[in-house]
Amino acid sequence: MNSDPTQQQARGALTEAANQASRIRGSDRQFRTVLIGIAAIYLVLGILVGLPREWRSGFEGIAVLVIFLGGMAGSLLLIWRIRAYSRIAMRRFILSCAAFTLWNVIVAQVSVATGWWARNQPSSHFTVSAVVASVPLLVAAWMMGSSRE
Repeated sequence: MNSDPTQQQARGALTEAANQASRIRGSDRQFRTVLIGIAAIYLVLGILVGLPREWRSGFEGIAVLVIFLGGMAGSLLLIWRIRAYSRIAMRRFILSCAAFTLWNVIVAQVSVATGWWARNQPSSHFTVSAVVASVPLLVAAWMMGSSRE
């Protein structure tokens, strides 16, 4: 009794493995959507908080809360829907979020230390800082979408 697979069985197994790998790569790219969503939430919040005082109506606090909670809930639902992913994709996603957090802290510290966020400065400075702080998320999303593993 020979338990070696036939050539046809080996081809079939290789085809199935390639199909599975393709599905996982497609799932890995879903992390890109999550990163873009987080960046979009951050930018919208930066714009909303950076509105000039004369344009504000008093409901910005509620709007910030609704956008933040809704956006995070949507991001968590997208992550929850990813059934299969590679270790490298999860590692890249986590490192991307960590890089964003660290860069965000640096941008905020520099903005405060230099007076960029001082009371006498225009509120649009906060929006500019939000744009600068979102760069790691956008770069990570681009890298996630262009990986060829």
